[in-house]
Amino acid sequence: MERPQSEKKLQEQLDALSAKSQKDRSVEINTALAATAKRLRAEKMPDRALTIGEEAPNFTLPNALGIHVSLENLLEKGPAIVAWYRGGW
Repeated sequence: MERPQSEKKLQEQLDALSAKSQKDRSVEINTALAATAKRLRAEKMPDRALTIGEEAPNFTLPNALGIHVSLENLLEKGPAIVAWYRGGW
């Protein structure tokens, strides 16, 4: 089954962004990222990721101020968005 045109365009944009990012990084960084991606695929990490509409398990993480916040407490106030920040290199 062929993918919708909009999905193709998004994939093309993601591929171009990935190629540019790879070009802008050092060989050492690219090697480390490739090794990590290979390890995560071997551990079936993508298969364990949540999908659209799936409910996330409760968790507690530190916020930007270092204060621990639980998903459960946030959801009592309304919808929640989780944003991952990998930090600076």
